[in-house]
Amino acid sequence: MAKSLVYNNIFRVKSPLIMYKGGVNYELIAKARHFIRTTFTKTNLQYKIQSIFIELAQNILLYSEEHNLLKDTESVGTIVLDEQEEAYLLITGNVMKSETVETLKDHCNHINSLDRTGLFHFKAELAQKTTNPTSKGGGLGLLQVALLSGNKIQVVTEKINDEYTYLGCCVRVYKDHN
Repeated sequence: MAKSLVYNNIFRVKSPLIMYKGGVNYELIAKARHFIRTTFTKTNLQYKIQSIFIELAQNILLYSEEHNLLKDTESVGTIVLDEQEEAYLLITGNVMKSETVETLKDHCNHINSLDRTGLFHFKAELAQKTTNPTSKGGGLGLLQVALLSGNKIQVVTEKINDEYTYLGCCVRVYKDHN
């Protein structure tokens, strides 16, 4: 599934700077963050890519239903940073509960329907809501990703069975809009 995600027509990977499939933990995120910081000069582009990468990678940590049982049950997922002619693509994928995927897709569709002003209003609305104690987040992360990138969040899914679905997310960050 991860291979079909990366080579999906929407996410057509051309020149990967990072391509990883496996256990995701804070140490891996820190190493990838260091790679991003040393690859890109201290610019707004570096800040955007680093911030979006961390948010998407943390989503794997929080929501992946696939685990590496050989190493402290760490979450498993796919992480890609791809350089294209005009933009960088940040792509993640992981297995999730099917009902969670539907909720997440609805959330992304709502985010994608808003203009920049609408995104800021929605962010303020979400920040005011009391957090559900069983929730792993308040929905602000993907909203922040959309604000940082200035682009829509592309989502593809591949149903595994009634209980699980593979979810792929792609965010485009243009090189010249920084």
